Amino acid sequence: MMPGHIVRFAIAIVAFAVLARLPVGLDGAFQFDAALALVWAFGILSLVLLTGYAGQVSLCQATFAGVGAYGAGMTVAGLHGGYLLGIVVGVLFAMVLGVLVGLPALRLHGITLAIVTLGIALVFDKYVFQDHIFDWFTGGTGGWQVTGASILAISVDSSKHLLAAYDILLALFCITAVLMVNLHQSGAGRRFRAIRDSEVAASTMGVNLTRYKLLAFALSAGMAGLGGSFYPLIAGSVSPQPFWVFTSLQLAAIGVLMGVRYVPAAALGGLFMAVVPDVLTRYGHGVFMGRLYEISYDWFQLAVGVLLVLQLILLPDGVWGDIRGRAARIRDLVRGGANKQVRPA
Repeated sequence: MMPGHIVRFAIAIVAFAVLARLPVGLDGAFQFDAALALVWAFGILSLVLLTGYAGQVSLCQATFAGVGAYGAGMTVAGLHGGYLLGIVVGVLFAMVLGVLVGLPALRLHGITLAIVTLGIALVFDKYVFQDHIFDWFTGGTGGWQVTGASILAISVDSSKHLLAAYDILLALFCITAVLMVNLHQSGAGRRFRAIRDSEVAASTMGVNLTRYKLLAFALSAGMAGLGGSFYPLIAGSVSPQPFWVFTSLQLAAIGVLMGVRYVPAAALGGLFMAVVPDVLTRYGHGVFMGRLYEISYDWFQLAVGVLLVLQLILLPDGVWGDIRGRAARIRDLVRGGANKQVRPA
């Protein structure tokens, strides 16, 4: 194993050890937020691959997550399979949909592709996740109820063992994040970036656009589906509401806000998307200057819009991109000062 790979896995192990302890001792609602943050982090991470690496646009990442959630719920509650099998089924279903969504990307680009993927999200939101024709997949109006689940003999029932589910999902996220960084440095990653920079130039250099575009959509959808497949586990059931079209728009907006080209931005984005609304609604009420005020979820949506506009103006590379840039400048200053100290007179 290359030294760079060892360092990345070491960082991932340390990150897991630290983050695994954060929800311990918190109430059930915040523990649920921590697990939900990882579900959304997978959704944003899938955009890092698709948009940040390959330059393809998608506004239906929550749809992929929803397909993963319903695939897992159907396998466990409908077909009485194990949850590990449910995760595999959910990911495979999401990847198949990803390939189908990727077919228009072979000819469409930019805003046109964005509109097509948004249309796909609307179709699944209104006519798949909520239509009785697909009750075999969605479990009907009540959705799938998942209780007493276990993974590799580890009890991960949402009512009693939510932190176990959180730890497993966190471990998967850390592993996936390292694999994403390694992918960025690989030959496939260079081909993805070539497609992002210029499809014409990439094709001239011999990159198979069809293969790598469909691969990007399949891997991205599978990643979002992996996170979504854990939703029935942490919530105890699966329903359409978490995966409606506006969630896809939020994933895209927060991904750009945090820095869609960077893997750590996915973790920041997932935390922001899951925890901030709960904090606002839980503590955003009281009396100010003799008047009762209450902050609703709509304020979070407004804040995301305002922050996105400010970010595009002030931090075009996203929050993590700015942090990374500042850290690099500080490192260069420190190295420059050290070189001056050791330079002979």
